[in-house]
Amino acid sequence: MFCFTGAYSQEDINADLTWYDSFPEAGKKAQIERLLREADTRYRQAQHAGDAAGQAKALTETGAIYLSVYQFEAIAYFRQALILEDSLHLYGPKIFTCMALARASEMTGDYRNSIQRLTLALQLSTHFKSEQLLAKIRNELGKAYAASGTSNSKDSLHLLTAAQNYEQVLHRRDELAGSPEVARALFNLGNLYTAKHNYAEALKRHKEALSVWRTLGDRKNEAISLNAIGELYTLQKKDDRTLANHVAALEIRNRLKDKSGIAQSYNNIGAFYYREKQYEKAVANLLPGLDAAQEAQAQHEIAKSYEYLKYCFSELGDYQKALEYGNSQIAISDLIQAERNDRQTAETEMQFRLAEIGTLEDKALEREKEIRRQEERQLYLYAFIALAVVILLLVLYQYMMKQRTNRMLEQTNATIQQQNLALQDLNATKDKFFSIISHDLKGPLNSLTSFSGLLINHTDSLSKDEIRMLAQDLDKSVKNLFALLENLLEWSRSQTGNIEFRPEVFDLATVMEENKALLTAQAQTKKIELAYKSEGTRIVQAHKNSVTTVVRNLLSNAIKFTPEGGSIWLTAESRQGQMQVAIADNGVGMSPEVVQKLFRIDTKHSTKGTANEKGTGLGLILCKDFIEKNGGRIWVESEPGKGSVFVFTLPQPLGGVV
Repeated sequence: MFCFTGAYSQEDINADLTWYDSFPEAGKKAQIERLLREADTRYRQAQHAGDAAGQAKALTETGAIYLSVYQFEAIAYFRQALILEDSLHLYGPKIFTCMALARASEMTGDYRNSIQRLTLALQLSTHFKSEQLLAKIRNELGKAYAASGTSNSKDSLHLLTAAQNYEQVLHRRDELAGSPEVARALFNLGNLYTAKHNYAEALKRHKEALSVWRTLGDRKNEAISLNAIGELYTLQKKDDRTLANHVAALEIRNRLKDKSGIAQSYNNIGAFYYREKQYEKAVANLLPGLDAAQEAQAQHEIAKSYEYLKYCFSELGDYQKALEYGNSQIAISDLIQAERNDRQTAETEMQFRLAEIGTLEDKALEREKEIRRQEERQLYLYAFIALAVVILLLVLYQYMMKQRTNRMLEQTNATIQQQNLALQDLNATKDKFFSIISHDLKGPLNSLTSFSGLLINHTDSLSKDEIRMLAQDLDKSVKNLFALLENLLEWSRSQTGNIEFRPEVFDLATVMEENKALLTAQAQTKKIELAYKSEGTRIVQAHKNSVTTVVRNLLSNAIKFTPEGGSIWLTAESRQGQMQVAIADNGVGMSPEVVQKLFRIDTKHSTKGTANEKGTGLGLILCKDFIEKNGGRIWVESEPGKGSVFVFTLPQPLGGVV
């Protein structure tokens, strides 16, 4: 169906090219009445809705339906469509209506009008920058010039112009890769050289066209090219190659069930055998050719079958059949001539109608000119009104500037308020940070003071086991204090911008192996199994030291909250361009309420481990900050009593190997 849109896109062009190539199907006699009723319904609906573009579309489609059987009627509809398209400035659809009108004109022998319409279509199409569309029009324009030059043997300039149009298509072969227009240009050039009796060059072009059709998988046109090559070999007296090409074309047409093509191929093979004086073989091909031609209602092929059957049976001495087929040939020839006469009579009437339409077109153009003159007068009026509006705008300018200044002040105040809110949030974060420091440092320092006081004041009264227990507690407090200070320093460096998160490409598997080895001893004290199965490299692009800190913190947390004899699993896998790392344990797990408090400095949460290990409360906050600054995400999945899975992602380099 023909495409009419305001914004004429490449998709619209492709749709209309498909519509244009479907003309032969639209002209099948069995479908004409139904198609005409449908087109008339669409026209009336568009008319009722006041849709002028829809009316133009329906008129063009109606012309396409008439094209294969009644060209002058088609021309009348195409012209009506052009009038509407001109008035609506529908330049994209106008291209295809011009092409359709050119085809109809060419079919009636009016090559001059066909060339004019196609030249206009070519001019309009340059604005749409579609190689397919330009190639299609140049092929059609070449055919029109070729038909004009062939009909007038003195007009060799038209044949030259036809060849130039085909060559222009072939010069854009790279841009038209996969387009059937290249094959059509080659085929048309082949026909042109055949008309000039340059059979060698014609054969070369037809063989190139055949190769392109085969590449495109277009079997129907492949058979047409084979038929053309066979006819060229006939002209060159190369009989063995003539037969081979016609047989190859017949095989394809049989598979396609192309009755008209089958009739043509059988007739060509029959004619070949007749020339070779193998009359029985000729008859064996001409008879099925006649059946196919009658089924396809291809009158010219029927006449050809009758003619050669008459000749063959005459040579075979069966004069009765020769007479019968001769009479049939005369009858079909008379029918063809009668139809031609009827068509000529109808064409004469239609030419008169077209002349009237031309007069109406002239009047329409004159009306359009008058409308343009009125539009010019309106423009002067609009200019005067515009001047008055400018004066009014000048009067209102000061007021508008004042309003604008007020809006700018309001926006500035809003920005200041937002900045104040942001500063309040920062101050709250700072206060919470100092609260963490004061609270979390106080505990370990008090423990150190108590342990040292006991050792100083009660050394003599303490047993070795008690001293060892105090030393172990002292060691835990010192380590906890060190971990707290380390996390505080890392976090403060991150917040103040002292850590430059410059990403580098490295193997995350190595980092995980190193941290596993580093914390294996700690895990063994609780008989916890650390499992990480390395399956090759795990390439990421991130800040290596910060990622190492994250892995170490999460692994330490997992050990802390996993009971004795438990297990911890480390995995890393690529998902949608990101490396996803998971550290899972079968420890105590967490409730949803606890999970909600993680990763937040305003609700810092710290819990003792399964062996009463103390936490710093800053580890997960630091992890979240580092991961996000590396362009990743971090989250946790946990249920009480079922363990926890901490997951984070890191970016991978483009083309990174996993």
